[in-house]
Amino acid sequence: MAAPHDDTVIEKPATEARQGTTGHNVRWVLATSLAAAVVLMAFVWFLFFSA
Repeated sequence: MAAPHDDTVIEKPATEARQGTTGHNVRWVLATSLAAAVVLMAFVWFLFFSA
């Protein structure tokens, strides 16, 4: 049996509704790990596919 619909609207400011962290440290970790992955994949590519 389906649950009844609740038409109550909940309004929250963006900072309360946000689920994740938005600090600058998150961006640095993402950028560093992305750069490390690119360097590692380039190393593997040169190791296996260079003539």
